[in-house]
Amino acid sequence: MLNKNSNKTVILCLGSSTTWGYDPATGGGRFPDNIRWPSVMAYELGETFHVIEEGLNGRTVLDHIPGKHPANGYQYLNELLDRVEFDFIIICLGTNDLFANREISVKHIADGIEKMINRVKFVKPKAKIIIISPPPINEDYEAAYLYQSEIEKSKNFYKEYKHIAAINSSYFFDTGKIVSTSRIDGIHLEKEDCIKLGKYMADFVRMSL
Repeated sequence: MLNKNSNKTVILCLGSSTTWGYDPATGGGRFPDNIRWPSVMAYELGETFHVIEEGLNGRTVLDHIPGKHPANGYQYLNELLDRVEFDFIIICLGTNDLFANREISVKHIADGIEKMINRVKFVKPKAKIIIISPPPINEDYEAAYLYQSEIEKSKNFYKEYKHIAAINSSYFFDTGKIVSTSRIDGIHLEKEDCIKLGKYMADFVRMSL
């Protein structure tokens, strides 16, 4: 198992494009280290922490993507659990599921998050789990009229994820309270909000120690 930082607190960040650092202004470029929220969090926490960034564009919670593809969130989580040691895991997923299946409910997605929580607890019982609810899709971006159902559903991530975290003794953080998705594409975070999220998450981790 990979654990080259045994003298540090290791944080695994499992997410999709927001965690990867997708820059909406460039239509797909990646933010540099000083902007991506996991990297900003790492800088704020200091040298006694090691942050592992496991973000991937298009990653989902549920099995919309067949096989052992890294965009299949649950299957990839199992791979990480086999090869990575960590003290914290931060899971930030869900928005892509709304687009993978337009009929899906946020409660169903949250049930998938619960499955992830239970798997982590079974394999890494000492690890602390932080569930992040994705920020709501921006209602003012150009193509918003095509995705009214997804926009309305995205407003419920907070409620459903908070409930799942509470009944499974996990930590919960609502990104929608501090950041907003971009008006460029409605989904991703712009530079300032990426930095802000990283700083808030650093404080949240400190309070969770």
